[in-house]
Amino acid sequence: MTVTHNGKQYTVTRMADGLHWQLVEVGNPRNKETRNRDQMLLAGLAHVLELKDAN
Repeated sequence: MTVTHNGKQYTVTRMADGLHWQLVEVGNPRNKETRNRDQMLLAGLAHVLELKDAN
C-alpha cells in the first residue's frame, strides 16, 4: 500500500513480528522508517492499520 506522509510517498509493509510497520520512500528506497502501532496512529495512518489488521 502506498501512502503520503509529510509530503512524501511511502510504501507500507507489515514486518514479520506483526507489531511494526516499515515505511519505504517511493523513489528513494534507502530512506526507511520503522514504526509501531502507536506511532502509526499519531502520524495519522490509522487507515493503514485497519486494512492490514483485516488480513
